[in-house]
Amino acid sequence: MNGKRTLSILLALLLAMSAALPLHALAEDADDEEFYIPTDTEIALEGRPAKDEILHVTVGNPNKVKGNFFTRLLGNNTSDIDVRSMIHGYDLIVWDIQPEFITDPQVVKDLKKTAAGDNTLYTVTIADDLVYNDGETQITAADYVFSLLLFSSKEMAQLGGDISVYNHIVGWDEYSTGKAKTLSGVRLISPTEFSVEIKAECLPYFYELSYLSVEPFPISVIAPGCKVADDGKGAYITNEKKGKNIFTAELLEKTVMDPETGYMSSPALSCGPYKFLSWDSDAGTVEFEINHFYKGNYEGVKPYIDEITLVYAPTATMVDRLASGEVNLLNKCVDGTVILDAIGRQMDDVKNYNYARLGYGYLAVSCEKGPQQFPAVRQAIACSFDTDRFVDEYLMGFGMPVYGYYGLGQWMTMAVSGTLRPEGISEAEEAKWDELTLDNLDTYDYDLERAVQLLEDDGWVLNAQGKAYKNGIRYKQLEDGTLMPLSFVYALTDDSRASLMVRDMLQESFAVIGAELVVYPMSFAQQLNSYYRSEGVREYDLAFMGTNFVSTFDPYMTFSETADANSAMNTSGLYDEQLVQSAYAMHSTQPLDLLGFVTNWVSFQERYNQILPTIPLYSNVYFDFSSDWLQNYSIASRTNWPDAILYAFWAEPKAEEEPDGEDDMMDDENTMDLSGDDIIIE
Repeated sequence: MNGKRTLSILLALLLAMSAALPLHALAEDADDEEFYIPTDTEIALEGRPAKDEILHVTVGNPNKVKGNFFTRLLGNNTSDIDVRSMIHGYDLIVWDIQPEFITDPQVVKDLKKTAAGDNTLYTVTIADDLVYNDGETQITAADYVFSLLLFSSKEMAQLGGDISVYNHIVGWDEYSTGKAKTLSGVRLISPTEFSVEIKAECLPYFYELSYLSVEPFPISVIAPGCKVADDGKGAYITNEKKGKNIFTAELLEKTVMDPETGYMSSPALSCGPYKFLSWDSDAGTVEFEINHFYKGNYEGVKPYIDEITLVYAPTATMVDRLASGEVNLLNKCVDGTVILDAIGRQMDDVKNYNYARLGYGYLAVSCEKGPQQFPAVRQAIACSFDTDRFVDEYLMGFGMPVYGYYGLGQWMTMAVSGTLRPEGISEAEEAKWDELTLDNLDTYDYDLERAVQLLEDDGWVLNAQGKAYKNGIRYKQLEDGTLMPLSFVYALTDDSRASLMVRDMLQESFAVIGAELVVYPMSFAQQLNSYYRSEGVREYDLAFMGTNFVSTFDPYMTFSETADANSAMNTSGLYDEQLVQSAYAMHSTQPLDLLGFVTNWVSFQERYNQILPTIPLYSNVYFDFSSDWLQNYSIASRTNWPDAILYAFWAEPKAEEEPDGEDDMMDDENTMDLSGDDIIIE
């Protein structure tokens, strides 16, 4: 079957992910104009019932929290991201719709854009009624400026943080290295006003407004005894009282990284919809309660559910815990056995939701070392892994193979598949969109003969004695004369069925092609530490991983020459000039030039597919399952469960009317029919 049509069939199920301007889904509108269904926003603002008791919801997730509840600069476990979404808030910029950013009207009263020579100056005025969750500590412009300074500082870098996130700001180069005391491109003007100057060379940028994305953090907790100052040459962090400088990496080690009291794992003072109460690192449990001082998100929606507990829900027991009522909501179910188990039980009091993943599952590769540093070896590994079999056995139809750095739920993927088109385009423009395709990507079909040929062409033709290879493990003679074995260390997380399946399938194939897989068991936390090089050199060569892409899909930040191949940002450990050029073409597309961006995106995918910084395996349809008491939980139109649960409420469901006859029966909108062509994932 044609790849574009296959992808379109799947994505046609998931139009809710993108039903917003400036893109529109290619679906027919309802004919009945009198039948009106309120949006989840309208329900959240006007239709949720009054509460007469404290409401508590327990959320189960198969990814155990690691304890990074402060910033993505120090790692990005998906469950940690969810915790941060619960407790932090008031970002200047929000991702309103794919692919557009807007200012948060709850936070930003005014935003001015002016020229500053060749640079661009943004002046921000924030609301004067923002407070942290204690209801007393006011949030001012200094809190936003503190975040910009902290996350650009050499002190944060000394903690292992990737501080390149704000390298587009004028003066960042000098400030981040400690050569300058001030960050000259950031000015603190008043308690409600500050400005950010963007370097000319960093524009154009497709996601330009996201350059201003910043959340406020309390300096009184993170850098006690310090304050933000501006003497006219730029903002900087200084002591509240004269004396020896106390803003040091040693201070942050205590206030941020301390495992008992540090802000990283105990961020008590924050400004999101919920308060952080406690974290059990062994159990992977996080407790939250409602933040009554939260103004609301960008649509004015405030939290309704009083208390929430996030628990670690291993795949082996998650459905049982849902059925017993121990867990009220299961989030991000991937394993096909779990999904079919939950659906097959036909629990009348359980609803399910499905939505396309914004990310993908892949084989992480430490490209900076070992035999995997050679592109031909990575291609041979791809040909040695039966992706179709893995998708069938692990996802059981709820996903499909991918061959690049993309996920099914991304608007770019939907646009290339033909599922989305910009509104109001001409026939000529539509024809240009129709020309876009991913059909040129190498699918690296399971082919051990091709894998062997790739290895032999790359010089893996010797044995351990330097003689012609006949059997066992292949070797290659390097330029310095040493022999390198075709041997890989595989990071195995025992509680992951997928990781075990990948191990077994690789071992089976490697025995045929002359490679060795050395299994290194480790916890998921250890794997993440190694993945992000938290302690230096990575302990593995290959690992099964999954990721979800952020709204600013900008791989240039990951693969550019400014991203050290040994940094936490560049998780592949690879630098390729052609890949960087194609990533930069995306990065520098004019804002809202959708066709230009997707055209460049396809070129990037084609280069990625050739050199394989990772080995893509699949993207899937996520399933969430919840008690039918949890209502208005519209996960398909939201970024994650914390965003969706903000709109939800807890109430006894209304009894459904019995259909008059068989012809009138319709599927529940929250269930997936497993028999029709419209829902089969090929």
